[in-house]
Amino acid sequence: MINTKTLVVAGLFAISNAHMLISSPKPFTTPQLKQNPLSGGDFPCQGTPGGTFSAGSNMNNFELGSKQTLQWVGTAVHGGGSCQISISYDTNPTPESVWKVIHSIEGGCPARNLNNNRFPASASAIDPDTYDYKIPDNIPAGKATISVSWLNRIGNREFYMYCGAVELTGKGGDKANYDALPDIYVANVPGVNTCETPVVENDWVFPNPGPSVESNIGKYGFDHTELKGGCGKFSGATGSGSGSGSGPSPSGPASSYPSASAPASKPSASAPGGVFLTKQPDAAPTQAPTSAPVAPAPSSAPAAPAPGAGSGSGSGSGSGSSGALTGKCTDGQWNCVGGSSFQQCGSGTWSPVMQMAPGTKCTAGESSELKMSAAKRVVRVFRA
Repeated sequence: MINTKTLVVAGLFAISNAHMLISSPKPFTTPQLKQNPLSGGDFPCQGTPGGTFSAGSNMNNFELGSKQTLQWVGTAVHGGGSCQISISYDTNPTPESVWKVIHSIEGGCPARNLNNNRFPASASAIDPDTYDYKIPDNIPAGKATISVSWLNRIGNREFYMYCGAVELTGKGGDKANYDALPDIYVANVPGVNTCETPVVENDWVFPNPGPSVESNIGKYGFDHTELKGGCGKFSGATGSGSGSGSGPSPSGPASSYPSASAPASKPSASAPGGVFLTKQPDAAPTQAPTSAPVAPAPSSAPAAPAPGAGSGSGSGSGSGSSGALTGKCTDGQWNCVGGSSFQQCGSGTWSPVMQMAPGTKCTAGESSELKMSAAKRVVRVFRA
């Protein structure tokens, strides 16, 4: 149930152009939540350089492992889009803060199955669509900041980010589990990076959505338009630990991040951009899998082996009997393992092996591009 007092305090009814706002999780009261996309100087969280964030009465108290609900207010849904829920252990976040994704919504956010710009309702209307997500049960407890970011589908290429204070309660887990989660994906924010999503009205698929995903892709088919520019440290890489953010000291026993609900992996934990899906393959593969393969989430960032380990492939990589590569490598290189899984080189180290999406395969071996095919038809070429 939405707390009306909370909405008033947050200024959610003072909406001039009906853009979307969040009501749950409860946002910061200072700076006051705005409905505008980020312009660059207000990254992250609609803040100002050197500014101070305040929860006021809007502190979110979330128990580790608990199920929470994302709730929106407003009508300008821009035909939906894709969203991520992320956590930083910086309580006064800066552009250098680390944000790790705990849940991704690919397509249909903040509105499912809507192919126009807005709901036919008032600017203060409660969005009828809600989105459940889970707070991981194995990351450290303590004070943090929770973020909801949104890449809209229809209209100008924009990036929205709404944040609130959160205290994570419970026994807590190992910080390595937090570090292993994907970094937040940021695009269309001037001054933050040169990463821009293409001007096509289709839902964005994150290069690495993480182990917890709601997928609403399919209604608008597939498109594979290339991303413009570079996303830098906000490209969705896994386990980069980049930036200056620091979490509390690890406490309690470490445990692996639950992966039972993980979707089939998207290309690359360190891909420079994402993928738009807008056209289904012409035919189903000859032997379609009966269920989507589950990509296990790494319990920590992959460690580079000692110098001289392995051999072969001009990049200094070694390989095991499975075809997976280890050791030093050239950033952007791809390795297709047996046609059913893949790796990419990022920060000079090969990523963990990840499964291809259902009904797709790749051409085995190491190269500068990953060729994927379905029903004997190439549907995507990722270039380094």
